[in-house]
Amino acid sequence: MLSALLLRRLLAIQVVLTLAAAYVFGAEGWQEWALAGLLVLFGVAVTYWAVFQIIGPLETLTQAAQRMAGGETPSELAIRSRNEIGTLAAAFNSMNRQLTARFRDLEEQRTRVEQSHARLETVLGAMLEGVMAVDAEEGILFANHAALSLLDLNPAMMVGRPIWEVVRQAELVKLVRRALAGEQPPRMEIEVARTQVTVAATASPLPGQPVPGAVLVLHDVTELRRLERLRREFVQNVSHELKTPLSSIAAYADTLLEGALDDPQCRRQFVERISEQTERLHTLILDLLALGRLEAEEAVFELKAVDVNRIVAASVDAHLAVAQTKRLKLLKEGPSEPVYGIAEDEGLRIIIDNLLDNAINYTLEGGRIIVRWWSEREAVVIEVQDTGVGIAKEHQTRIFERFYRIDKARSRELGGTGLGLAIVKHLCQAFGGSVQVRSQLGQGSTFTVKLRGASADADLLPPPSRLSTAPLLPAS
Repeated sequence: MLSALLLRRLLAIQVVLTLAAAYVFGAEGWQEWALAGLLVLFGVAVTYWAVFQIIGPLETLTQAAQRMAGGETPSELAIRSRNEIGTLAAAFNSMNRQLTARFRDLEEQRTRVEQSHARLETVLGAMLEGVMAVDAEEGILFANHAALSLLDLNPAMMVGRPIWEVVRQAELVKLVRRALAGEQPPRMEIEVARTQVTVAATASPLPGQPVPGAVLVLHDVTELRRLERLRREFVQNVSHELKTPLSSIAAYADTLLEGALDDPQCRRQFVERISEQTERLHTLILDLLALGRLEAEEAVFELKAVDVNRIVAASVDAHLAVAQTKRLKLLKEGPSEPVYGIAEDEGLRIIIDNLLDNAINYTLEGGRIIVRWWSEREAVVIEVQDTGVGIAKEHQTRIFERFYRIDKARSRELGGTGLGLAIVKHLCQAFGGSVQVRSQLGQGSTFTVKLRGASADADLLPPPSRLSTAPLLPAS
């Protein structure tokens, strides 16, 4: 230490002075010894003055500097001497105050940066779009939850690794590399095989020269593409469904104009065919209008407690004649006491009629159809079970779509519009219920409708703004 070294030197000087005094004056007289003693005392006084006035403050300064070098913030030095050491201590205190203020500012800035970073991560993490950032060396800096989900990535094995090691889609890697090269590449769409998701991706370079990194933004467009496909299929199906009866009507009309009009037998037959096709066209248009109103939520119902027994009985009675012509057994099984569900009379009748039409059309001669209904906790369950041809598993999730047909030729031969089950689904949803199907090929199908239960005196009307007196199906 500096103070120990200086003290040793001062003591050495003191000894030298003492020996010199003894040598000069000799050791013969007491005066000489007294003078030597005074020199020794003077040396001791000088030594202690040096320790307290010079060595002590220097030691304090040294310790404070060492603490500051170790990252601590030393307290202000209490050195008030007017010599060079005091000046040095004042300069040290001033430097300490300035560094402390700067450290405080840096700490506040670091805190603000951390808070800003946390907010940014929260915002990016809550985004539905996937966001991924990479540096200039293609290393992944950040990826939010949506990006991990869309690309089926493991977050524990991602950050810091090159994007080409983690992302399996080569097109995305090429897109990011173009952005890192300073380009603004066009948007592209890829299919992620494992998640069966369609992703639209855009990449943009971060500002700076050279480009410090790039940001990849991913949009899940799977549902959008599905809706576009359904729209195209709907337009095609509507066009075909309208074209078929119109073509038949035109053909019969042309035949009549070309001379069949003069033949009474042909004339009646062709006019009957024109009438049948006209009725088919009319039914299709009514179903389209009804389904359009349901999907647009324009068909609003006055929901109330509906007597399910009465509606089911009326629908079964109306289909008995058609069932008998195909030698089908049409039965109903339900409780003797009334069962009430929250619905609307006309809408519930349409649900059961469409399910019975579907069962009759796809049940072979000699088959059986049973309509069951019962109360279950706070719900009402209606089942239409048949022994028909059945529905393959891959079709069961799509049969409630508009115009979806498993056997298109058989469906058109039977004269259906392809909209009945879609109307059933939307009506059940409008009533706050649901419809499901269970089926096996060759063993028949069971359609199950669940509605909210009610008591006989329930009066459950929607808000006035949702009330409508317009019928679901326009008058024919």
